[in-house]
Amino acid sequence: MKPKGKRGRAMVRKLGRTYKTGGFAKIARKAAKKYGSIAVGRRVAGAIFQRMVRARKRG
Repeated sequence: MKPKGKRGRAMVRKLGRTYKTGGFAKIARKAAKKYGSIAVGRRVAGAIFQRMVRARKRG
């Protein structure tokens, strides 16, 4: 799936990829189910996403 919009392209570029993976939404859904809140699910997914970005920058 190609990224749409300026923000989508920026996020894909941060991770050093050419396409979106859809992983953020999947992680957010799982976390929301586990913790019982959509907002918490998004926070958890955001933390994981940022960890992926940092790992990409190091390597």
